[in-house]
Amino acid sequence: MKKFFLSLLMATFLIGGTGYYIAPLFFSLPEELEQGPPQGLLFVDRDGEPVRRFLDGELRAEDPASFDEFPKNLIEATIAVEDSRFFSHGGIDFIGLGRALRDGLSDQGFASGASTITQQTIKLYSPARPRNLRTKFIEILSARKLEMFADKETILTAYLNKLPYGNQYTGARTAARGYFGKPMGDLSVSEAAMLAGLPNKPTRFNPWRSMESAKKRQLWVLKRMKEESYLTEAQFATSLIEALSFLPGPAQTFRAPHFVDLVLEQQSPAVDAAAATGTPVQTTLDLDAQKFVEATVTAELVRLSHEAGESNDIQAAAVVIDNANGDVLALAGSRSFFGSQAGQMNGAWAPRSAGSTLKPFTYLMALEQGRTAATVLADTPIEYITSTGTYQPVNFDRQFHGPVSIREALANSLNVPAVKLLDEIGGPSLLYDLMRDRLRFSSLDDSVAEYGLGLTLGNAEVRLLELTNAYACLARLGEYRPYRLVQRGQPGGSTLLNADSSRVFDPAASWLIADILSDTAARAESFGLSSPLNLPFRCAAKTGTSTDFRDNWTIGFTPDFTVGVWMGRFSNRPLKQVSGAMGAAPIFHRIMVELHQDREPQWYDRPSTAVRMEVDALTGRTPPSHVEPQRIRSEWFVGGSLPQPASADDYSPDRKTFLPTTYANWWRSEANDLKPFAALKPLPEGETSPPFRIVSPLDGTVAFLDPDLPGRGAKFPLEIAGSGREAIKWKSDSLEIQVAGKTHWVILRPGRHDIQAVDGKTGRVESTTLVVEAL
Repeated sequence: MKKFFLSLLMATFLIGGTGYYIAPLFFSLPEELEQGPPQGLLFVDRDGEPVRRFLDGELRAEDPASFDEFPKNLIEATIAVEDSRFFSHGGIDFIGLGRALRDGLSDQGFASGASTITQQTIKLYSPARPRNLRTKFIEILSARKLEMFADKETILTAYLNKLPYGNQYTGARTAARGYFGKPMGDLSVSEAAMLAGLPNKPTRFNPWRSMESAKKRQLWVLKRMKEESYLTEAQFATSLIEALSFLPGPAQTFRAPHFVDLVLEQQSPAVDAAAATGTPVQTTLDLDAQKFVEATVTAELVRLSHEAGESNDIQAAAVVIDNANGDVLALAGSRSFFGSQAGQMNGAWAPRSAGSTLKPFTYLMALEQGRTAATVLADTPIEYITSTGTYQPVNFDRQFHGPVSIREALANSLNVPAVKLLDEIGGPSLLYDLMRDRLRFSSLDDSVAEYGLGLTLGNAEVRLLELTNAYACLARLGEYRPYRLVQRGQPGGSTLLNADSSRVFDPAASWLIADILSDTAARAESFGLSSPLNLPFRCAAKTGTSTDFRDNWTIGFTPDFTVGVWMGRFSNRPLKQVSGAMGAAPIFHRIMVELHQDREPQWYDRPSTAVRMEVDALTGRTPPSHVEPQRIRSEWFVGGSLPQPASADDYSPDRKTFLPTTYANWWRSEANDLKPFAALKPLPEGETSPPFRIVSPLDGTVAFLDPDLPGRGAKFPLEIAGSGREAIKWKSDSLEIQVAGKTHWVILRPGRHDIQAVDGKTGRVESTTLVVEAL
């Protein structure tokens, strides 16, 4: 019998030894674990500074840490809660395993169970497997093999570098910076205990969502550390009362998220090449500029919300391009990726109504056709008949300014002259083709008919990044280059500086547009002399505001940089009378000043063909000697397009400048301040004035009484189009008519109403019908 028990004992040890030392050799370790700590896909800025690292999908991580970098308090906290016998077992904790087997047999499953840190390391580096007894068996023997071939420090290093800490933070280094904004070595005992408690249930213990649960978990970790003699009573008590200081949210360590997302979306060859070779993705980003842009967007939105009484859901986006090469130096798509409403939407790429930012391209094409900055345009009422009805462009200030030069019209962003000019030079197809084919806007509708002449006023939706790059083309005096997100020479990217570049605009005409957009005196009538568009150095700038103040823009450039800013709401709800000059321009101003902080601002050399000449401001022609000085303007002319000389027919006998009869309606309006200097040109002998017609309200117009508008919106203007020589009297049997100076209004009330205009000179009568409804 004694021999039998001895033989049984030897067999047991032999079988146990085989299972403990031999069987693990037949199991392979996870491939990723054998390759070392996870590296992931790293994005760096133009100077090699890390921007963002991806591990699996959207997981965030930094460079893997060595064992010596992990602080003692974090190691002790982790071991206390995850595997208190880590340094004494060989990968299998038989005490814990016995407890897990007992629970598994009673609960018919292994919902939890005393896995050692070594087993958890195997699990972290292995493909996903179903949680059952077979998986547990594989992990146990694989952990045993790992212990046979790696020391404890190596195992713990691999574990802490791959451990998920919630909020997509992978690894202890990333978690320390993500939650507390500090390196691991600076973690206090209390902070280390907080981090060590998170991997158990990261969502449940998320301190940004459930601080109470996180604190309870931290308390349990500190108690375990005291029980394991890692903390004295005094250290335990001190850790309990320490106030933790968390960062506001993950956006604080999530650098340039919208920029990196665009790189992933648009630069897949470069990304794939970097992933295949294990090299970083070398982006064009300048992290210092990026940080300033993000901080400025946030600060200015806070200011605007306070000053304008707006809610804090206003968003803004900003782009900075290096004109020399097209590199995108900074791109902020919202005020905060995680910390603001809808902040993960990319305002730099989302299509938005462009407002007046497209006007410079209309004027530039007109200059290329031979017009000059002194060419006079008629800022007067006009009506276009379209397939969808009538179109009557109006200016932002609801006023008409009569004869204006191209310089005045563009600098002050007048709408009516821009629409008339686009119609004269070839219509909306000309601008549409330029934007789609040569400037490469990708968000336009398939048909120009969707926009009509309103395209020059920005009724098309454009992307801020592409619009800013179109202005960078202006900054290069007409040379187009694609914007770049990855550096030249990056694997999978362009290797040539001028790859895919093209000449889009005439350099001299582009210089003249830059001159107009940087002319503070020319835009003073609309923007004043102290607006945010006026910088300490010369800078071309253009604002834009879409219908109902839903979007506002400021785009501009110097020879070195182009900056674009959009402001609005992702919900498309209107802002409260916030224009581009009020909203986007202050952000533009601060960014542009910062970019030139350490460099001497430059401006363009004048073209060799540039000539400065004097013209009559009302005709755009060289004036005779009798023209008063206040009517003379000095203007630049380029490319051989010089002003025509004035003729005797341009002036009245009393030396006033004649205006064509197309100004007739404007001439008799209160906006006309030219009567001391100008006169309507008389009709040629034998020619009669065209019959007048009612243009407001047009026949069949339906007007609504809106209780949200002052006076319920009950005043409606009465206007005719004619020669300007009529003596009009307005009549209506059902509506009251009021007169303010030369302006006539009808006071609305619900119903169908007939209105008449009677010319007291000829007796001619015109009638129109107006329907009024209450909202």
